[in-house]
Amino acid sequence: MPEIKCHHGCSMSIGTDDWVKTLTLDQMRYARDQMAEKIKAAEAQPKRTVWRVSNGIICEGNYREEEFEKAADHLLRIYKKKFMEEAPGWIEKPYGYLVFERQLPSLTPELVTQLEYDNEWFPAKPE
Repeated sequence: MPEIKCHHGCSMSIGTDDWVKTLTLDQMRYARDQMAEKIKAAEAQPKRTVWRVSNGIICEGNYREEEFEKAADHLLRIYKKKFMEEAPGWIEKPYGYLVFERQLPSLTPELVTQLEYDNEWFPAKPE
């Protein structure tokens, strides 16, 4: 969230829309041009992999590119339990293959830019 400061040095966090309302036309044009350059540079960065472990309903964990073994271990920990819950229902009354498959835990790779990897997925912890 953007932060604004008054002439006394006090600061306050505000939403982006509220911050944009405070800008002059020249400031908005400048901000637009600067953001376009930053977006272009971010999109040109190499992609990184985020390993996402889902329990069949929600994502339970996101793992760094090099932590694929931890992601696999997480999947294995949760897969058997969920499979044992779903399999008897399938045997009793088979239903769509995709429905069955989507209810089971999964491991999915997601490609993201370096900027997203460092700032959204795995931001540095404050010291």
